[in-house]
Amino acid sequence: MPYRSKELLQQWVREFTATSDDLPSGIEVLRHDGGAGADTGLVVMRMTDLPSDVYLYPAGPGDPNWEVNFGPRERNLTMSAAKLRNLAKELTRAAALCEFLQTKSAHHTPGSQHMTAM
Repeated sequence: MPYRSKELLQQWVREFTATSDDLPSGIEVLRHDGGAGADTGLVVMRMTDLPSDVYLYPAGPGDPNWEVNFGPRERNLTMSAAKLRNLAKELTRAAALCEFLQTKSAHHTPGSQHMTAM
């Protein structure tokens, strides 16, 4: 089963951000308890015009696929066309990050802190 620690995910996120367009959303990796005390890491995107965080995480143990979860919001979301365009760009970046993490996970060997070349 591929093991993705906080440190490994931070390395992958740094690699992704070094090669992607700079958008105002922030990306952070948090420690996440994956059961039995295992640090599985959790990727969080904080978007400029979305009043809730976006969480990216593996679909399941050993699964290279990733899922995206939009945190709850307390109110309706109303925005201008410009803010909607910016949100669309940030969501596109979230999708690209999710795909990047899936690719990295598929090439990551169990027990290794490095990944195979893509």
